[in-house]
Amino acid sequence: MPDDTVPAEQAAAATTPVAPPIFRNHHFLALWAAQATSQVAQNGINLALLVLVQERTHSPAAVSLTVLSFIVPSVLFGILAGVFVDRMDKKVILVATNALRACAVLGYIFFDQTLGLILMVNFLFATISQFFSPAEVASIPRLVRREDLLTANSLFNLTFNATQLIGFIVLTPLIIKLFDVHAFFVLAAILYVLAAILVSLLPRERARLTIVSSAESQRIILSIWAEIKEGWAILTHDRTSSLAMAQWTLVTTMVPLLAVVGPAFAEGVMKARPEDMVFLFAPAGIGMIVSTTLLNRLAHRFAKQTLITAGLVILGISLLLVASAKTGGSYLLYNLLGRVIDTSGLVMELIPIIMVLAFFLGIAAALINIPSTTIIQERCPASFRGRIFAVQFTVANAASIVPMLLVGGIAVIIGVNKTIFLTGLLILASAAVAWRVRVRGMRNEE
Repeated sequence: MPDDTVPAEQAAAATTPVAPPIFRNHHFLALWAAQATSQVAQNGINLALLVLVQERTHSPAAVSLTVLSFIVPSVLFGILAGVFVDRMDKKVILVATNALRACAVLGYIFFDQTLGLILMVNFLFATISQFFSPAEVASIPRLVRREDLLTANSLFNLTFNATQLIGFIVLTPLIIKLFDVHAFFVLAAILYVLAAILVSLLPRERARLTIVSSAESQRIILSIWAEIKEGWAILTHDRTSSLAMAQWTLVTTMVPLLAVVGPAFAEGVMKARPEDMVFLFAPAGIGMIVSTTLLNRLAHRFAKQTLITAGLVILGISLLLVASAKTGGSYLLYNLLGRVIDTSGLVMELIPIIMVLAFFLGIAAALINIPSTTIIQERCPASFRGRIFAVQFTVANAASIVPMLLVGGIAVIIGVNKTIFLTGLLILASAAVAWRVRVRGMRNEE
């Protein structure tokens, strides 16, 4: 028994047995398997929910509200959830969140009569999920040796990307086409139950839990708010860092926007089912991988801001071409690729065009995202990076709320194609502004 005068964390460290090598570490393998299982379910739910709402409402505005109900809990509870997790047994949180998410997923089946009920279930599900991720990440150092941390995090990152492919692009569309969207929700609930069983195999934390008084809670919240303001001040003080953050935020905002218009685009323009928007997202993922592998070589020849601006230009032009896939001057593009790719029927001729353009969307996203993140890492003090990136994620999620509220309504009023076209114009305008700011900065340095 440790002495009562010894801090709980030190006592826990002193009594925790040395972890075995990572691939013989059963506790880590259980957590890793739980991560893979829950991520497949999470990514599949993202698609299945969009399909459900599109089939029920046929309204981009409704899809916009659905995506918003995912985003708002991360803005409201994301940082506070991390503070709560630090004061609780991580195993208890992991088991509870997976079990609660299994129940919440079934709510999509029993409460799908109206959009309001779906949004309530979705908000509850997203709120529960805010507590899972920090508990999962914080559990890794507790389970593996220090020298295995890099490997463990690399495996988790690899699994995160692989489960996007499996859940969003392969498994969910297959289940929906063979059965229906409700069948996938049942499968997702089973996957969460399996994840709960896996994390129940983890060891309990030996550290004593801290009982936080109301005064202490208030002090913690004020401290968090002070750190957020401090991170924001550092970002905005440096013009290069703030520009990079704005560009990174622009790309992260584009993902939910595409999720909003994607089902309506698949249904109204491609004349396909909502789940067929996978033809838009899958090539984009491939484009991101290709761009990421080439980025190191490109970074030796071009400045990071040049790469970001090039990515904005590619993104804007690609969106303009996607928007014109069946309207206005698209006839030349449509028939040009239609001749090269011997297909028949509107849908099968249009889908290859969209897939090619989506590939370039993915390339553009990586050209913007990775250099902008690198700029912030290089220019911000190491002791402030954690809170700066917390601010960055919070700002990105908060910044996406207003466009999400607008884009659904705009798509209803003027149409999906014109909404995408206007978005492309705005991206090109931001590329022009970024280039002008960079040129002005170079002149000032001279």
